[in-house]
Amino acid sequence: MADQGAITRAIRAVGRAVVTVAVVIYTLLDELLFPLFRPLIAWLSALRLFQRLGEWLGRLPPYAALVALGVPFVVIEPMKVVAIWWAGTGHVITGTIGLLLAHALSLLVVERIFHAVYVPLMQIGWLARLLGWMFGLRDRAIAWAKSTAAWQTAVGWVRGVREWVRGVLR
Repeated sequence: MADQGAITRAIRAVGRAVVTVAVVIYTLLDELLFPLFRPLIAWLSALRLFQRLGEWLGRLPPYAALVALGVPFVVIEPMKVVAIWWAGTGHVITGTIGLLLAHALSLLVVERIFHAVYVPLMQIGWLARLLGWMFGLRDRAIAWAKSTAAWQTAVGWVRGVREWVRGVLR
């Protein structure tokens, strides 16, 4: 019985480590890339074409809004997994470029569509409950990851990279 408890604790420790690494990497990418895309997002959002597109998407019926979000999501999000696989199989540059590109497309396309169709999506009861559960899980995972030493180290690293990029841009 003691061996089973030790195995369970070891599995939980490995699980926590994997979740921490995943949350830290995702958050670092988000923290590093989103500020770079903020001016582009603001510029695109100011264009009349994208304003009309957002208004049109926001008026879609709930399940049409789900399809409008689902199609680009199903195309773009798996690209991240493929990019990580490339990097893991020795194609580090291709994988890194692929991951950055997939994350950028996610920010520029999927996230924008999600914000435009959020209200109709919340009219689908099961989806509203699922998203509430997922956002709660994400928030708990991020809060837990932020409490770790790995997070503090990563935050210092991101600040250093941001300062370096600012210095290069000056």
